[in-house]
Amino acid sequence: MDLYASIPKESKQSGLITELRTLILNLYCGIRLLGFRRNVLEQVTVSHDQFILLLGFYGLTVFVASYVMTPNPVFDLFGLGYFSVELLITLLLGFVLTKLTGKQSDLLKLLIITYCILPFRYLISFAVLPDLPETLFATGYAIFVLWGLGICSYIALQLLGQQRLKAALIVLLWLGASYPLANLSFSFWYEDYDYTHEMAAFSDTTLYDVNQEQVYYNQPVLLSNALDPIQPGIEGVTDLFFIGFGSDATQDVFMREIGHVQRVMSEQLGASGRSVALINNLKLINTTPLASSTNLRIALNHLGSKMNRDEDVVFLYLTSHGSMDHELSVQMWPLDLNAVRPEDIKTYLDNAGIRWRIILISACYSGGFIKALQNEYSLIFTAAASDKASFGCSHENEYTYFGEALFKNIEDKPYQFIESFNRAITKITQRELSENLIPSEPQLFVGSQMKEKLQLLEQDIVHYTPERFGTF
Repeated sequence: MDLYASIPKESKQSGLITELRTLILNLYCGIRLLGFRRNVLEQVTVSHDQFILLLGFYGLTVFVASYVMTPNPVFDLFGLGYFSVELLITLLLGFVLTKLTGKQSDLLKLLIITYCILPFRYLISFAVLPDLPETLFATGYAIFVLWGLGICSYIALQLLGQQRLKAALIVLLWLGASYPLANLSFSFWYEDYDYTHEMAAFSDTTLYDVNQEQVYYNQPVLLSNALDPIQPGIEGVTDLFFIGFGSDATQDVFMREIGHVQRVMSEQLGASGRSVALINNLKLINTTPLASSTNLRIALNHLGSKMNRDEDVVFLYLTSHGSMDHELSVQMWPLDLNAVRPEDIKTYLDNAGIRWRIILISACYSGGFIKALQNEYSLIFTAAASDKASFGCSHENEYTYFGEALFKNIEDKPYQFIESFNRAITKITQRELSENLIPSEPQLFVGSQMKEKLQLLEQDIVHYTPERFGTF
């Protein structure tokens, strides 16, 4: 006999309504806990039914909010993984809590309290923080983190009868267990991207008109036209030499970015007469040297012969797609070109005798280049960590997110490299958070000797304005 079926329908409905009312009251308790109100824990209703309802409400909140905030949303299973890991962390904390209090019921209580709070914390982090002005973002984010830490401490102290040492242990465990999630964005959706522009490039009939043999034979002439005007470094002055390397022809953004960065380097950072661009793009195939591994080696060798190797600095900017194997994509269909590895760049710089190096890499997984390139004479700044993607590689864009944060709208004042690069990290982080993207985590390495060299470079940029280093 089905015992549940024997229960009157009215009783079932009444029970459901009661549970929903209790759910609302528990959520109200969660709001009060966020305001550090007293005697709230005693008012929380603890039951298995409430836990399931609260868990479902939290999942639904994230599902709907992330859908609304994501342009052209497409369902992403990654959200389920995040949701599960977050639950496991809460279960772990509850397990430790029961060991400290000796009460098995505290596990369920902690779960109920946590999921009374999480929907509101999520809405604030997802819908409020990203809209803060850039000048307030860092402060707002710090306040949000400290607020969360305070709430956890407040709840732990109450559950443990004001035993501070045990409460501190719970909070530290929470911080340690939650840290891997700190740099991930919780969303059930990702933005669908229209690749029409990229695919159109491959349908262009001009692709089939490329004379591959002629392109290869043209390279010496194009390199000479680009490299011969390079002026030598001036004795006693820290000169800046620039090479831009935009190596993926499938999207125009890399071509445009190199053009913008080269202009900024020449007009504002003192590289006028000492810069060269290597670009893969059909629009420039007959006028600009290819961004190939061989041309990069030749260009670096030429700069090494023109510069004062003890004084001058080479600024190498590479922008393209990157792979998880930490190789930079070099695409110029129908040509077959080699990818560029960090070991290649190091070898070319070493063989050219270039000592002082500023290397910026705008590509996915570019943090994997740092280990091979770093030394005390280098600054290396990458758009992403070794296991993270970067953003902005769209056909219609003028810059990648990395390039835009660095070089669009540079302030009209003396340039400071490390300070500017750190500001760019903040801008990128805020933009990715506002667009619900998994953080790229740009990486900045500055060698011990390079810090002093940058100060000399910055001083000379100012000292020789405007005759040699442009105007500010």
